[in-house]
Amino acid sequence: MRFSEIMGHQSAIERLQKAIGSGNIPSMLFAGEPGIGKLTVAFTFAQTLLCLDRLATDGWAEPCGVCLACKKFVHKNHHDFRLIEPLEDDKGKKAHFIKIEQIRKMQEGLIFAPMEGQKKVVIVHPFDRLNMESANGLLKTLEEPPGDVVLILVGENTTMLPGTLLSRCVKIPFHPLSFSQIETFLTAKKQYSVQEARLVTAMAGGRLASCLRMDVETAKKREEQMHALVAEDTLLHYDRLFETVNAHARDEEAMEAALHYLLAWFRDVLVAQATTSPLDASWFVYGWRLSEIKTWAGRMDAQEVGAFMAQMQAIQQAQVRNINRVLSLETLLMKLRDKIFP
Repeated sequence: MRFSEIMGHQSAIERLQKAIGSGNIPSMLFAGEPGIGKLTVAFTFAQTLLCLDRLATDGWAEPCGVCLACKKFVHKNHHDFRLIEPLEDDKGKKAHFIKIEQIRKMQEGLIFAPMEGQKKVVIVHPFDRLNMESANGLLKTLEEPPGDVVLILVGENTTMLPGTLLSRCVKIPFHPLSFSQIETFLTAKKQYSVQEARLVTAMAGGRLASCLRMDVETAKKREEQMHALVAEDTLLHYDRLFETVNAHARDEEAMEAALHYLLAWFRDVLVAQATTSPLDASWFVYGWRLSEIKTWAGRMDAQEVGAFMAQMQAIQQAQVRNINRVLSLETLLMKLRDKIFP
């Protein structure tokens, strides 16, 4: 992929282009929400650095896509590129953390000069999965990186990293595309109606890659499942509440999706509270649930909404430490029940 083919992230790409043009490329940290394109940009950046015959398109450096280096990169056998990520076991399940042994093996390879070009590129993804030992091991390389090595750390939550490691990297923030951008893209590319595009965008969390993989029927089913988290019928009946909790706290991915849904729901509640003019459904992530959102907005104040959102964000950050997901979500939903349906 070329930079010109990437949707959004203009500011981040321009900073990378300046670095390429200057030839002075520091260790970098790409941070932002999951699924918004950070890794895609990192791969494109890496391929551009390794390309033997770069193109210049509208002032941007781009990988040619046809030289031997580009072909090797695409086929994942370029000797000067390494991706460090949690290892998979025999069943295809990824380890929870990036291990210190992986960092040490990477460091052993960095002492040698590039084999095929002028740079070696290492992507560490996700940096959230560095434990204290592997983070400290990586710090040794960041403190004195070889001049021909470019390190790129890609992830979400920088609060999980030691400050000493963060200070050795140039942070490149990544921001989600707006829902309207994605909706416009989906109506053009997939011929969805505006309502269908809004539903798919919301159920995919505004993540373009997920939007492209999700069809309308899947989005409808997912919306029904996710809405159970805030439905009156769920919150007022403990057996249904506990069933919903178990479904959404079964693993880390399901829990993250539930928290993402709830945070967006409360964002809509805040919008409803802050608006004095007649409400327009297009202003909301879940505009088709506007009647319920207005009910919630009338039963709590903005400070209480903020407190609930802070609790959800704390649960998100604690997931990496293997918290009791069922207990955390159950406690949260019971507090919501007591507030909204006393």
